[in-house]
Amino acid sequence: MKKRYYGDPRFYQLLEKMATIHSNKNHDYAGDDPLSNFRMSEKIGIPAWKGCLVRMGDKYSRICNFAKQEKFEVEDEKIEDTLLDLAVYSLICIILHTEKNK
Repeated sequence: MKKRYYGDPRFYQLLEKMATIHSNKNHDYAGDDPLSNFRMSEKIGIPAWKGCLVRMGDKYSRICNFAKQEKFEVEDEKIEDTLLDLAVYSLICIILHTEKNK
């Protein structure tokens, strides 16, 4: 039986888009470990979940600059792309933080 969702259908479409983004980027970045690029920070003593926070800060900074200027210098980037990246990073950060605390 298929689960019924009660939120805005666009929300669930965005969740599917996030899954696709995560999968595609893992194909390009990761080998056996789908989060290996986030674990790179551990090589210099920074826990992976904190390294992920730095990447989230970069995305947040782009969003703030966009809010001020209402445009990106990279013309093929959209605010939606940056926000989706931030959402994906948030979920990855939860995974990495949970792993650290096990």
